[in-house]
Amino acid sequence: MVENTALIVDDDSSARLILTNMLDHIGCESIAANDGSEALKFVDNSDVSVVLCDWDMPGISGVDLCAQLRQRNEGRYIYFILVSGRTERDSIVAGLEAGADDFICKPVDLDELTVKIKSAFRIIKLERQLEERNAKLQRAYAAVTDDLVIAGNIQANLLPAPYPGAGCNTDWLFKPAQYVSGDMLDYFKFEEKYWVFFVMDVEGHGIPSALTVFSVNNQLNPTATGLCARMLTTCDTVAEACIGTVTELNASVQGGRYFTMIFGVLDLETGEVTMTQAGHPPALHLSCSNGSVKAIGDGGMPVGLLEDATFEAVSCQLEPGDRLFVYSDGTIECAGADEALYGNERMEELICELKDEPVHIVCKRLDEDLIRWNGDKPFDDDVTLLAIEYQGPGS
Repeated sequence: MVENTALIVDDDSSARLILTNMLDHIGCESIAANDGSEALKFVDNSDVSVVLCDWDMPGISGVDLCAQLRQRNEGRYIYFILVSGRTERDSIVAGLEAGADDFICKPVDLDELTVKIKSAFRIIKLERQLEERNAKLQRAYAAVTDDLVIAGNIQANLLPAPYPGAGCNTDWLFKPAQYVSGDMLDYFKFEEKYWVFFVMDVEGHGIPSALTVFSVNNQLNPTATGLCARMLTTCDTVAEACIGTVTELNASVQGGRYFTMIFGVLDLETGEVTMTQAGHPPALHLSCSNGSVKAIGDGGMPVGLLEDATFEAVSCQLEPGDRLFVYSDGTIECAGADEALYGNERMEELICELKDEPVHIVCKRLDEDLIRWNGDKPFDDDVTLLAIEYQGPGS
C-alpha cells in the first residue's frame, strides 16, 4: 500500500465507486470498506491514515466509527472526514465531538475533495514527522536517563561505609533530589589520630553540580598524596590544615560552580573538633551529659565565589558520647505540604529525643521524618546529613 492511501467507508456501492474514481483522478490510492466493522479490520491490518466515511450507515455509523477509532488510540493519527448531506449545526457539533477532523457535503465536489484530501495528507505528513522527532527525543531521553542512573550509582559508590569503629561511630543520610546530587560527604581516618570529614553542597542540581562534586571529592581523597594528607602533614596546626585545604579548593574551582562546605578534623585522642565553615549551615554539637544542642560556626564565604576569599577555623570540644551533626541546607529547608520548612528546631528536637539511640538509628529516623514531612512530591533539594559520635581515646 502506498503512503497516500485513503480508506473509503460507505454501505452504498455506487457512492464508493464515485469516491474511488475521484480519488484516482487526483492521484490518490484508495481502498474501500462496506461498513464500519470492515473498516476497523482495514485499519488494524494496514497503515491507512485518512478515512472518508459516510455518516449514515447500518450498524456502526460514521460518527460511531470515528469515536471508536479515537478511543482505540491506534498509535498513529488517523485523519477522519465525514461525508454527509447533513449541514445543520447540531450534526456538525456531534461530528466534532466524536473526533472528526473535517466534513464533505454530498454530492461530493471534486475540487473540494481535492483540497481536503491534500490538506489531510499534508497534516498526516506533519504528524508523522512530529512522531519521528518525538521518538528520537524519547530515545535520547532514555539514553541520558540511563547515563544519569549510572552516574548516580557511581556517586553512591563514592559514599563511605557507615563506621562503627574505634574512636567514633559515624553514619549518614544522603538523598539526591535528582539522579545525581550536588551534595557530597566523606570521612576517613588519618594516621590513626585524626578523623577527617566534610560535607559539601554545590549550587544548583543535576550534572553540572555533580561534576563539581566529583572533582572536589577527588582532591579530598584519603591517599597520602591527597590534599587532606598534604595539609595535615605540612601545616603546623590542625586549624591551619583546615583553612589551607579550603583555601586551595577555592583557588582550584574558580570559574566553575561555587559550593558551601564544612571541612573538619576530629582529634580522636582529645575529642577536639576543628572545622572550616565555608558558607555552610553551622554544625550541631549534641552534649551527651545534658542533652543540649549548640550550633558551631557562624557563616564564612562559599568556596569558589571569590578568588581572594579568606577562611577561618572554628572548634569545639567533644566528650565521650557527644555527637556532631553536619548537614546541607536541603535538610532544614525541606518544604512540607503547607510549604512550611522542616527547620532547625524540628531537627534539633529529634536528635535530642534520639540521643540514647545509635547513630544509624538517628539517621534512619531523620530520613523517615523528612519523607513524612516532604510528602509524596519529589524533594526540591539534595538532602545530606553526617552524624559523628565521639567515643573517647582508646575506645
